[in-house]
Amino acid sequence: MLIHLALFRWKKGTSEKKIKEALQKVKSLCKKCKGVKAIYCGKNFHSEAKGFTHGVVVLADNQEALDAYRQHPDHKDVAQEISAMEEDGLGFDFED
Repeated sequence: MLIHLALFRWKKGTSEKKIKEALQKVKSLCKKCKGVKAIYCGKNFHSEAKGFTHGVVVLADNQEALDAYRQHPDHKDVAQEISAMEEDGLGFDFED
């Protein structure tokens, strides 16, 4: 099982509504990408997050499934949307 984490720090003035809509688009990819078992999205409440306010966790069967998720046209669209809204981001992948 591969685990992909993405953390986001948004540009000042980015509305909670736009963030929620973008993360919902990410979450919808679970049903569209073979080998992706689950996608979780949420708002941080930990005190040591260094300004990162939202995160995504993707659980994938293997590297092929994770690569297919990243290459999916809907992912590319929402990644572009998120990129325009984020001040900073962090990606982290590991195997369990």
